Amino acid sequence: MELNIEQNSNAQDVSISDQVSRDIEAYLMRFKDPKKGLSMLATKSQIHVKTLGRLRDKIHTPVYSTLYKLYSCLLDTRVINDLIEKAPPVIRERLKSSDPQLKSSPLNRFHFDIENDMQKDPCFTELYVLAETRPFSTSYVEQRFGSYGLEVLKKMIDQKVIRSLGNGLFGQGEVRSSFSGATIKSVGLRLTERFLKPGNADLHYGNYMSLYFESLSEETYKEWLIIEERAFKERIKLLEKPNAKGNIPVFAFTAIDTLSENEQ
Repeated sequence: MELNIEQNSNAQDVSISDQVSRDIEAYLMRFKDPKKGLSMLATKSQIHVKTLGRLRDKIHTPVYSTLYKLYSCLLDTRVINDLIEKAPPVIRERLKSSDPQLKSSPLNRFHFDIENDMQKDPCFTELYVLAETRPFSTSYVEQRFGSYGLEVLKKMIDQKVIRSLGNGLFGQGEVRSSFSGATIKSVGLRLTERFLKPGNADLHYGNYMSLYFESLSEETYKEWLIIEERAFKERIKLLEKPNAKGNIPVFAFTAIDTLSENEQ
């Protein structure tokens, strides 16, 4: 059921934290027991119930991936483009300014449901990534994945995730996947296992790998996260330069987290 979210005419009338808190409260008003409602929202949005509680109490500022997951539930939509159109102005502006996919591919449609296949099916994931980086043929798919790969290819064509480029080659379609934290982890680990080549570390500009573990202060931990986010944005910014894109398909997967098995 779609929640009737109040639309402010000016994105600066309210902060992101205020808007999110207000919209969570509006959702919980539909339940006699707010705790039950918060638990249901956590399950549906895949956001930890403690995180939702902090958002409700305005003691946590949501990152854009959290906003995607939350408002896909509150607005009852599985397409990012529709979510952004329906979202309150302050949320809309945050999402539009933070998502590199929306900037680079404004005409594509981004579907949350594609994430299920991205997380569960190695064949689907590999073909999705290859479609964005280089054309491939049915012979490659059959050689790599057998008859199952051809079935997955047909499914992806039907979903408009992949399209025919002619001459027996296939590439990126108009429908793309959103990328939640779970999907980033799943796809990143799969690409790392499949394509990261330790031997290239011995070559100048062959690749880059790093690993570090230590006990940090809270302030240093935050600085680490800021540094990594800045590096990601700088890599994306480089793609805006003339001739930045070429014929070398690459991937970059980075992660920093605490050595604790429980979510904060």
